[in-house]
Amino acid sequence: MAGTSPSPDREPAEARWQTFLRHAHEPLFLLNRHRRLLFANRHWEECTGLSLPAVRGQACRPRREKASDPEDTILAALAPPAVALAGQTCRTRRRAPGRAAGWWQLDFFPIQGEQRLLGILGKITQLPSLPAVTSALPDRLLGLRDRHAEAFLLDGLASDAPVGQRMLEQARLASQATMPVTLVGEPGSGKHWLARAIHQAGPARDRCFAALDCRALPPPLLAELLLEPRGRRLELGTVYVREPAEMPRELQDRLARMPHAPDDAGRMPRLIVGHRTDPAESVRAGRLAEELHCTASILTIAVPPLRERLADFDAFIAVFLERARVLTEHTVAGVSPDAALALRGHTWPGNLRELYDVLRSACRRARRERIERADLPFFLQESPMPAEKPLPLDQLLEQAERRLIERALRQAKGNRTRAAEILGIWRARLVRRIDHFGIDVGGADQETEGTDNR
Repeated sequence: MAGTSPSPDREPAEARWQTFLRHAHEPLFLLNRHRRLLFANRHWEECTGLSLPAVRGQACRPRREKASDPEDTILAALAPPAVALAGQTCRTRRRAPGRAAGWWQLDFFPIQGEQRLLGILGKITQLPSLPAVTSALPDRLLGLRDRHAEAFLLDGLASDAPVGQRMLEQARLASQATMPVTLVGEPGSGKHWLARAIHQAGPARDRCFAALDCRALPPPLLAELLLEPRGRRLELGTVYVREPAEMPRELQDRLARMPHAPDDAGRMPRLIVGHRTDPAESVRAGRLAEELHCTASILTIAVPPLRERLADFDAFIAVFLERARVLTEHTVAGVSPDAALALRGHTWPGNLRELYDVLRSACRRARRERIERADLPFFLQESPMPAEKPLPLDQLLEQAERRLIERALRQAKGNRTRAAEILGIWRARLVRRIDHFGIDVGGADQETEGTDNR
């Protein structure tokens, strides 16, 4: 009825979402796209010991240094990982800060708009404890591990090269599945990085990632890490095995017979293997067990070398400079044109690993805001780009044509008709080209010309 005022016990329409969250029996909180706290329910206040009116609008961001204010420590513990800011649902575990005891399991649910992230809904689940190996890690080390994991995002694989785009599509497919994956690529092409990105984007991102190099570890230690039950206490989510053909054959057979998909508890680690060369060649040579190859190659991803991704060269330089900036705290912001020319002129047999090492060392030597040619290693400074030689196509073609005509005339002993047959062209065309080049034939063809005119 018009003029009737709404009941004071009824929420207005725009606040019904708050009513829905307020009556939930789990600690829930809502952040905007800038990670600022918009709303939290009563259970969240009881769990954190904070009052919503006192902290509304404050940002939940990770702190590099230990915060002196307990309020800042709690808000930092609620910071969403980079995968959540990228629009992916994720889960992480952190030691409960403040007066709370035990651990928090944090679930983040991004709320996407048509063109950008609108906000993130978070949920806290209180855990009494974690396995002994994980709970022994200091809070600072756990925070460092979380920040390190945020560097491995599939969005960082965006590519302008077709081979890179295909690799990204396959990696996204692999991240949403639990099947074993085989990565094949040259040394330094980024197989280890890709394995971590697949793990970080997958359902096991809240568990550990382990990388094992079969060339460096002794067989007894490999067997203990891969096959012994005590390794499960680490809550492994993904095991990346580099060069499995280097393992003893008996260990390969045992690894092939193990299940490599999540068990009923979801705690069976996933298997990803990496090969420098075609694993089928290793099978034919007897170095790799065929059963292990068949088990691990359900999904095979080819990791292209840097020379096939030159369209992404500038993007790689920008990413590596940013990564080096975080590690060494340098102020380098780019590369000079002369240095970029030297970098592009190198063949990069070590692929991305070599490029990263070169840029990181150049950042330490740089005295300006960009890398100069003098900051690069000696082998790049002393190997200037070869000057591009002009290729006059018409001139080169005419030189080749003249040599062919002269050769045909020599074979035909000056007979133009016979020379035209050797070249497979009409005699009239040959005569025009002889006149064009000014080739001296002499009078040897007069009799044939008279015969042709009869």
